[in-house]
Amino acid sequence: MDKATGWIWLVAAGLLAGLPGLAQTVNNQSLKGPYYFRQVSLGTDGINPGNLTDPRTLTGTITFDGSGHFSFTGQQLTGTTTAVPQTGSGAYSVDSGGFVVMDSPVRSGAKINARFGPEALIGSSTESSDNTFDLFAAIPAPASGATFAGPYTAVSLEFPGGSTANMRASQFTLNQSATGSLQPITVTGHAANISRGQPQSLIVSGATYTLGADGSGTLALGTAANAQLLSGTRTLYLSASGNVLLGGSNVAGGHDILLAVKGISGATNATWNNSFFGAGLRLDATSVLAYSGSLAARGQQKVTWSKRMKALGSSAFDFTGINGYALNPDGTGTVDLTSIALGASGKAFVGAAISQADPGAYEIYFGVQVPARSGTGIFLDPLGVTSAASFAPSGNPIAPGEFIALFGSGLANSPQTARVPYPTNLNGVTVSINGKLAPLYFVSPGQINAIVPYSTTGPTATIVVQNGTNSNTVTVPVAATAPGVFTADQSGSGIGAMRHTDATATIIDAGHPAAPGETIQIYLTGMGAVNPAVADGTAGTITTLYQTISDVVVLVAGQPATVLFKGLAPGFPGLYQFNVTLPTFLGSTGTLPLAIQTLNAYHDQVDVPIH
Repeated sequence: MDKATGWIWLVAAGLLAGLPGLAQTVNNQSLKGPYYFRQVSLGTDGINPGNLTDPRTLTGTITFDGSGHFSFTGQQLTGTTTAVPQTGSGAYSVDSGGFVVMDSPVRSGAKINARFGPEALIGSSTESSDNTFDLFAAIPAPASGATFAGPYTAVSLEFPGGSTANMRASQFTLNQSATGSLQPITVTGHAANISRGQPQSLIVSGATYTLGADGSGTLALGTAANAQLLSGTRTLYLSASGNVLLGGSNVAGGHDILLAVKGISGATNATWNNSFFGAGLRLDATSVLAYSGSLAARGQQKVTWSKRMKALGSSAFDFTGINGYALNPDGTGTVDLTSIALGASGKAFVGAAISQADPGAYEIYFGVQVPARSGTGIFLDPLGVTSAASFAPSGNPIAPGEFIALFGSGLANSPQTARVPYPTNLNGVTVSINGKLAPLYFVSPGQINAIVPYSTTGPTATIVVQNGTNSNTVTVPVAATAPGVFTADQSGSGIGAMRHTDATATIIDAGHPAAPGETIQIYLTGMGAVNPAVADGTAGTITTLYQTISDVVVLVAGQPATVLFKGLAPGFPGLYQFNVTLPTFLGSTGTLPLAIQTLNAYHDQVDVPIH
């Protein structure tokens, strides 16, 4: 349990060090002025993902007043009817990290769990209790002088006629050949009614566009035909920066969304290196789901997602996972089974599910760089509270008893490490979580490691660091569990911190792999309350078994392992231990994914070597 090192810690510290010296966070005033927006909301019967009973799409202009209120005007599609004018108003709230709660323009009473960045406002109504699943995107509208200057790499998700029968997802590039005309468009995608969803390619010739000085216009892709991957006419909007396009159809039943980012050149895998907010919408044969979240890309061919997800037939839950990626020089590429395009000078990305290995999946997602944060004096980064094991991006909740890390500046005068039991005052520094002092393991000017008090309850908690004076207040989500498996290299991904239980008790690694049917130990944090209860800052013991109250499933390559013990490990506060027997028949060997599932979370960031 050394203080955290590894590439994510170094990057986080680098991000803070690179920020300007003046205080800089966001609030309601940061979200102000006119934005173009589109919201696609799929109402289902709650049982069958293929049965869309109440699809709605709204597009137009939404204006934020900088004081927590907005108004909008636009065109709304419902079911298969033609678009009708729609106006309305609502409220919104922006916290210091860019997390936004706003009224849904398309469904009264619903709240959008949104994220605000310089390039866009994006989100989904993940906390609504109905059987609807949506994606909301809004881009700042230009005041004047908008110019189409491609190339733009676009993705599109469509549900023609408000049905899944002809649903489709595609990726393509828009580039002008002359003002108002587009070069031939190569489209890659798939549709439910074409070749059973297998990926196809199409050339669209003769496409045209219009664009006014205010950034609004149209995109004409030929006569609409469900036999074509991409066709018809769409309303088109260009962002104030010129980096993002947003659009969709306004014809009867035209439930779709188009998102595009300005192309880049000379990209390598190292180009994708920043922190982003993201949101997406997905429908496949087994489920419909929507999500808002965060993504960390560190230029090393893997991205870490933290998502708040809403899925058909279940309540909202928290997901963290690792995906591998590969980029081409133009910023296009793949992220596991999806096609990706990084653009806008690395400030935004779009993606769609297009893969021979996943022909039944229709998904679109959009990500934008997070806002800059800095402060004077004692400053706690609003996006700098994370699991000390998984390093999941901002938005993943904290849990009672979890070992967490806090980043900022001026947090302590000098480094100091505590011994067990951890004190609540270390080197003159305290951390309060919901008003209760947290046990501290490590303090330094830029980083603190602490234990979340077991009494912490949600849905949110406020965190304040005190080092002579108080820091700014940061609000984070709270959940019963937030599992995060420690890793051997302290990066949050790769081979998990695991041990053989035989007489050697060696650490599991590539040179000492586990075997099918073997019983191993897994070390993690974030598993919440235990029974019997234990005092904050104290560790488990060999003589007393402190077992987690929450149920847990451990999956290896998708197969359930047998959990023999789940509770606190002896010796280290905040450290939990699972004793599990691996599945006997895994079907393959090598480095296999290991996931932890609880009633409110799914953690899928580590691997276990199997021989």
